Amino acid sequence: MRVFRVAMLIGLTMVPVSVPAFAQMMPGFKLGEGKELSEEDKARAKANEDAAKAARSKIPDAKASSDPWATVRTEPAPKTAKAKSTAK
Repeated sequence: MRVFRVAMLIGLTMVPVSVPAFAQMMPGFKLGEGKELSEEDKARAKANEDAAKAARSKIPDAKASSDPWATVRTEPAPKTAKAKSTAK
């Protein structure tokens, strides 16, 4: 019984080590490979692309700034912090 427990312990400790290596050897998924689109599907995909392009062109440009505290500040914030000089 003790030999069986030792064998199980060794087996269970090796599983977490071997699972990532096994996952690397599995073949990858190849979505849409070997699938030919019909003319109707091609036309539908082109119509979807054209509709998406038209929708993206209708999006307005972003405004310059949406800072609610812009009128409260008296001077602009510093862009970078100045380093203190250590040489004397």
